[in-house]
Amino acid sequence: MSMALAATLALLGAAVIGHGRPPTHDGAVRLQRNGTDVVEYLHRGVPFKPYVAQLRTPGGVNVLRDNVADHRHHHGLMFAVRAGGVNFWEEVAGCGTQRSVRLRATREGLRDTIEWLAEGAASPMLLEDRRIELKRSPDPDATLIEWRTTLTLPRGTKTPVTISGAHYHGLGMRFVQSMDGGTFENADGDPGVVFRGEERLMPGRWCAYRAAVDGREVTVAMFDHPSNPRPATWFTMPRAFGYLAATLRLHESPMEVLPGKPLALRYGVAVWDGKVERDRIERMYRSWVRR
Repeated sequence: MSMALAATLALLGAAVIGHGRPPTHDGAVRLQRNGTDVVEYLHRGVPFKPYVAQLRTPGGVNVLRDNVADHRHHHGLMFAVRAGGVNFWEEVAGCGTQRSVRLRATREGLRDTIEWLAEGAASPMLLEDRRIELKRSPDPDATLIEWRTTLTLPRGTKTPVTISGAHYHGLGMRFVQSMDGGTFENADGDPGVVFRGEERLMPGRWCAYRAAVDGREVTVAMFDHPSNPRPATWFTMPRAFGYLAATLRLHESPMEVLPGKPLALRYGVAVWDGKVERDRIERMYRSWVRR
């Protein structure tokens, strides 16, 4: 990493812990590159879950849409599943809440400690160590971030917590409205299987979505890391709105968080200006995995 980049990230660290320029949202944290906002993360003042509200290409194009009328619980780039039978995805009566309790800077971004609470509960059923970092991209036309989630049981808890959910639960991203109707491609060129309507479940080490934001072409790719406990299955939907999620097929086979055995997940997200072909996406994926 260059000294110039390290200095920029040191300044970002100051912003993360609350000493940077005033945010536009109470509880917003921004990661910048070369003085320009790239990522906006909301962790306080949100009713149910912290999330990435904005993710921008190097050209400044934001690809994320938040809190839309058709699905109020769709918040940009977010992570949620069912845990212990409690719904942390949809924001409905009886749902759970992810509460940010400690946010601090890392060398490349932020680290958030999050309590997963059932409705009315005083103590969390799960603790999440979440890291969102802005990585140095080997492609000048791309922004690259990494999302790490590690779920553990609170100290003294002896009973495992079952992780389950619908076929779209996991790390999901809702695209801005003008990107609806784009095209998906995965690393294997495998179209996957139709789950229902326009929804497909695809295999592969990465999945990409190509569309346009108000006439400007962009490409978005999500990367699965080989260290994950299960290979990602990609939930894809281009219509009635564009959505992509890295799932663990929890609708078929739930998982457990066990005492002393955290559930650790690692994903990458890259966004490009322009229409990017598969070879270039593969090079980005391989560069990220080698880090």
